[in-house]
Amino acid sequence: MTAGFQAFTDTGAVQIDGLTPNYQLVAALAQVTQQESIPTVFNNVGTQFYGTFWHTTFTFNASRPFFAFRADGAVLATPWKFSRVNNNTFTAEFVSASQTTVRLYIFDQVPVTANRFGLQVFDASGSLIADAANPFARVIDVVEGQYQAGLGWQAVGNSTPGPNPQSRVYGVPVAFGGVMAAHYAVNDNPVILSAFSANGGSIGWQFFPYLGSNSGTFVGFAEATRYRFMVLDMTGIT
Repeated sequence: MTAGFQAFTDTGAVQIDGLTPNYQLVAALAQVTQQESIPTVFNNVGTQFYGTFWHTTFTFNASRPFFAFRADGAVLATPWKFSRVNNNTFTAEFVSASQTTVRLYIFDQVPVTANRFGLQVFDASGSLIADAANPFARVIDVVEGQYQAGLGWQAVGNSTPGPNPQSRVYGVPVAFGGVMAAHYAVNDNPVILSAFSANGGSIGWQFFPYLGSNSGTFVGFAEATRYRFMVLDMTGIT
């Protein structure tokens, strides 16, 4: 290991070194998705299209937020939009396959506090890189793939990729973080996105048609169907 601190826990080894970014849990929020009309895409002449989705918007304060999420009942959910309202106020929007409670976990780089208990670790410059008094973001896996093979614009002879459901199981409760969702939208039909479900340590993901279906010819850039996400160990975080 590089210079630093390493602890062996029930869920594996935790290493803290000069590269640890000090992302600690600062808020855990929950909201129920509601049927709402939200803007989807613009076409080539500037027309804004809308669709009705199970949707919710979180508003929270943070400095440099990193968020993780999961939806109750193993319902599929997708990050829709992340916006900075002003210096320290952000919004995070989600859509879901059916009505569900979306749980949002905000991690942030926090300043030194006088917790008076636990372990604090500092780097060579004196910056706090970990504080055991608060749970910090622990990435245990990174998953990536692409639903439409190839590169560049494709419009002939390629059917829209099917849902292609996949799954993995971990030995700890998990949530999704750092999500780059695959997306394919033609006006307001179809709207197909990467969608993610979690139930304890089991996860699933697929190219889910929120509006329309996966049938028909694929017309668009293959790169837009690429996805990537992190899996976070949420042990002890409710």
